[in-house]
Amino acid sequence: MIKAWILLPLAALAACCSACAARGGSEPLPQMIYIENTCLSSAGRPAVGQDQHPLAPDTETDGAISGQVSENERPKENGQANFPCTGSPYVLLADGAAALKQGDAYTLFLSDDTVEYEGIYKKKSEVSEKTLEWLEFYYSLSEDERLAISMVPSEFIPDVRSASVASASETSSSPVSYTDALTEDELAQTEALAMYYFTEEVPSFEGVDQIYPVSSDDILYQNAGLEGEYDPGNIIIYRVLTVRDRRDGSPFRFISIARNTKSGDWKVINSGY
Repeated sequence: MIKAWILLPLAALAACCSACAARGGSEPLPQMIYIENTCLSSAGRPAVGQDQHPLAPDTETDGAISGQVSENERPKENGQANFPCTGSPYVLLADGAAALKQGDAYTLFLSDDTVEYEGIYKKKSEVSEKTLEWLEFYYSLSEDERLAISMVPSEFIPDVRSASVASASETSSSPVSYTDALTEDELAQTEALAMYYFTEEVPSFEGVDQIYPVSSDDILYQNAGLEGEYDPGNIIIYRVLTVRDRRDGSPFRFISIARNTKSGDWKVINSGY
């Protein structure tokens, strides 16, 4: 009887481990390519340049995939992939980033230690855990939803501004956006004020779950008698999902923060849906 009680748990444990191993072994790895002595995995989205537009089909390439291994195997030699794409050209984008041409479009591939924000690449060690979580959230949205977000993770801001300046020098000049008209410190101040509003001034909102500036072309900036009275550099509007709204399934709301002059104090001028 004692032996039976010992063997039964052991048998159950062995069966469980066998089942887990079987399930794990049957799951294919993500699409991978091996180039420049690095294994890269598909990000599942189009590769874009710093102008935030997809790479053109006629983009100059740097090589092509020359071999294939099993879908359950990580490629380990330059030119290999673990899915059918032999002959497909690729473009080197950065250390740990490449674009593989599939059909008429390029797909982004990243190494395990690399992240991307709209054509700008950084090592994970260069960004915070909060930014990594935000990037995961950002790329879980649809393209239209991402276009409505003008927030830039702080670690990427210098690169985004440099790219904007370079792009502006190649094309006709355009008006400064509401977010670009503010310094990093001013963006931090206004974001803190927005969070204070939903945490301390109106505690029933229970704090902020997510917050980001709205796009500069949002119609909210043209609201006559309120937001429309302020020029870029003196106003910023945030989309906010409060803790209460997320729990209740309510949508994002907005909060507008403005000042009368560059030397004036920031204040909340409007809030709602």
